[in-house]
Amino acid sequence: MAGHAPGRRYGVWAALLLLALIAAGAMWSRHQRHGDSAASGPATPTLIVLPLHAVGARHEEGVLAEGISEELRAYMARMQGLRTIARASAWRAGAEHLSAAQLARRVGATHVLRGELRESGGEQLHVELQLLDAPDGRVLWSQSYDRKLGDVDVLERDVAQTVAAHLHLPLALGAAPPSVDTQLFRDYLEARQLSDGPQRARGIDLLRNVVRKAPDFAPAHAALARMLSAAARGAPSGGGADLDEAVVEAKRALELDPTLAEAYTASAVLACRTGDWMSCLDTFRHALQLDPSDAESRIAYAYWLSALGYVDQALAEAERAGLLDPLGYNINFARARLLDTVGRHDEAAAYLSELDAESGGLVYAKWHNAVWRHDYNAASALVALMPRSDGFRESYTVVTEALSEPRLWPQALPLIGTSERASGGINVQRIMMPNPDYGIVITGLEKMLRDGWPSYYMLLWMPEYAALRRDQSFQDFLKRTRLLDYWREHGFPIQCRADRDGAVCS
Repeated sequence: MAGHAPGRRYGVWAALLLLALIAAGAMWSRHQRHGDSAASGPATPTLIVLPLHAVGARHEEGVLAEGISEELRAYMARMQGLRTIARASAWRAGAEHLSAAQLARRVGATHVLRGELRESGGEQLHVELQLLDAPDGRVLWSQSYDRKLGDVDVLERDVAQTVAAHLHLPLALGAAPPSVDTQLFRDYLEARQLSDGPQRARGIDLLRNVVRKAPDFAPAHAALARMLSAAARGAPSGGGADLDEAVVEAKRALELDPTLAEAYTASAVLACRTGDWMSCLDTFRHALQLDPSDAESRIAYAYWLSALGYVDQALAEAERAGLLDPLGYNINFARARLLDTVGRHDEAAAYLSELDAESGGLVYAKWHNAVWRHDYNAASALVALMPRSDGFRESYTVVTEALSEPRLWPQALPLIGTSERASGGINVQRIMMPNPDYGIVITGLEKMLRDGWPSYYMLLWMPEYAALRRDQSFQDFLKRTRLLDYWREHGFPIQCRADRDGAVCS
């Protein structure tokens, strides 16, 4: 009987192979039948709201066109079962005049809302809109509207309901905000456009004026809270007028309208800044339930998840944000930073290489990525691009050389100290030195974490710096920041486990 065992074994393997071939053939057949639909776009309907084209050449018309476009996007984001492309990608797609086919390919759009706006007499608007199918560009619906500027919210709600009906998707709309003076409404829209740029301070002043004159206009309170919380990045976490004002504005916005996702995002950031980790993360989650298409809020959530050590979850959120805002600078910069944090440096380099110089921190992110990839030639070339004005170029020059020539490390420490005195913060190159003082490093990274900026606090979790997590100062950090308390109640990050009165993080 034993002599027949090999034959039976070969027979079993042959049967299994035959089954595998049958299954593969069935899968191939299904792919052939459904290949066209799979190639046409993602399973989830995805809408991009392109910026309305302002027919007139006046600045005011451009402000209205961009502001109303963003308001429309916010309404569309309330549709259940619809993915809405975020503002940054929509603006870039509009600036590049991408066709419906290009939008399908580059941002995954299945539908496009586009149109133009004309203003007459300062109070009357004429808006023409089209809903297109992507990638073929077929017009599914078109409509012209003539409305007074004071009735623009009614217009936006009507458009959202019509689009929802054409897409056969449910749309939940809350109560309309109270009407507001048309000039104040213009100021509100203009302030929103200034939220991320060099004129943010002017935007904040515009919103302060709006809420002073229209105290019941909830969206302005929410926008002001979010702008103030963003403007306070890097400011001391213990307080400051902007942070205190942001708390008041977020609270007022939610008293007026508890469905405003923007106010919850501001509240979440403020809770994170005080180390109230439960409120921080729970409030972010609630904000994203209300507006799942807010890619910037999702990225802020990802950054704070990484601050708490949940880097794998943070990367998952960044990938979701990337689906919403595939052309957005901030989203792809964050993806690169998180990929570097988990040690996937080649993938991070690919994202960084696609970014232009919108951020002053980009050259430093590229330098660190090159170092972690051991590409010291690339790191040396990047040093030449660093500005002399910020006081770091000299230390980066010597550290780059010392990574290849360890005998040069003694020259690096004085330059690191000089850069720290000039900037008032830690130079994170300390962590790369032989036998670093981890107590000093962790203290500097903790300040960045508490201030919410810059994102070098992610160095705490990188595989390259496992020795830092074995230092007693790391245990003290976990207790001082109450991260350990949060982990015990809500679960440890994947790389950490409880160990007596502390934690072991590999």
